[in-house]
Amino acid sequence: LSVIAQTADSVKVNGGTVDVYYDFETQNQAQVFRTTWDMGFTTDGRGASIIINESAGVELFLYSNDINDWTSVDTNGFAWDNIYNSEATWNAGAFANQGTVHPDYGWGLYNMNTHDIAGNRVFLLKPTGGIYMKKVIIENLSPMGEFTFKVADLDGSNENEYSFTKSSMADKNFGLFDISDGVFIDQNPDSKDWDLLFTKYMTTVTQGPTTRDMLVGGVKINANCRVAERTGDVASDDTMNLDWNTNITEIGYDWKSFNITEYKYDMTPDLAYIVATENGAVYKIWFTNYTLGTGNFYFNTKQIKAGTTSTSEVAKLNTNVYPNPAKDVLTISNQENDALSATLINAQGAVVLEDKVDAFGSKTISTVDLAKGIYFLQLSTATSSNTQRVIFE
Repeated sequence: LSVIAQTADSVKVNGGTVDVYYDFETQNQAQVFRTTWDMGFTTDGRGASIIINESAGVELFLYSNDINDWTSVDTNGFAWDNIYNSEATWNAGAFANQGTVHPDYGWGLYNMNTHDIAGNRVFLLKPTGGIYMKKVIIENLSPMGEFTFKVADLDGSNENEYSFTKSSMADKNFGLFDISDGVFIDQNPDSKDWDLLFTKYMTTVTQGPTTRDMLVGGVKINANCRVAERTGDVASDDTMNLDWNTNITEIGYDWKSFNITEYKYDMTPDLAYIVATENGAVYKIWFTNYTLGTGNFYFNTKQIKAGTTSTSEVAKLNTNVYPNPAKDVLTISNQENDALSATLINAQGAVVLEDKVDAFGSKTISTVDLAKGIYFLQLSTATSSNTQRVIFE
């Protein structure tokens, strides 16, 4: 008889100077200094996502929908509305969140003849530790997976053009770019080597009768992980009938609350999270402390189920989604032995539909009442999860 005990662990963020990538199986922690990057370019072969480093205070604003305004940026009277990364998916970074209808990918337009995505918007970006804004335009994403982009001071000085090829960092989720030095860094671990990211991110927080956007200390999950929240009987390791979710901030930050009287954080009682990783392993995590000032995380973990394969051997789900682009209906054909959970997320990161598809079954979804544009379809079984981009015309 094998008994798997719980393990007390902690993640220390060095007073908020680092983000920490955590692997359940090995308990390895990979640190990335927060001030070393500003923008992250997806390595997903079918993706066009570009994230910003919210944990280091990077801010992004849309300046113009006309790339010709690149040469004449004038911020007098400019309305400063922040653009944030999606809280639901890595596939909708801040730069991509302006897309509304196909072929608009947020920062650029898809060309059906050349299969390029050509830049169509001018952005303003406040970099890490930066006092002065930069202007940024994503010029192009080629069919071969090469991004080209420009960065300059607002007056046009110090203009530089850069490029990033997805295949150059294919083992990672994103290629991280440092604007101040004009270089890509490779401190972030390979995507197969982490499950949780201990970081800070922007979200809308309710404070009394009002709400406001603010930076919170919390946890994001890797792209192919799933999470189920368990309240009440948190000692139970039963994984049946759980409500699984693939939102990357499903663990998030609200497992704690600030105690203004004692000036410390209280842990939400009777709350645990069940995490299914890409290789089929299942773990439980529950938090025991979050320290004020240092922002350190303290928690317990327990392995509930061992992985069935190594991460590098995980195969894509045996599913077919068609037609894509879709006009009136989208069909999901499931050839897996297990039922599928299907979650449809719009380009702004909001969940617009959730459904189930039986094993060896199919489900037809009507798109008539949904806005035209780009969506992300997350499909998951008990052991695997995939996300793909779909377009409604």
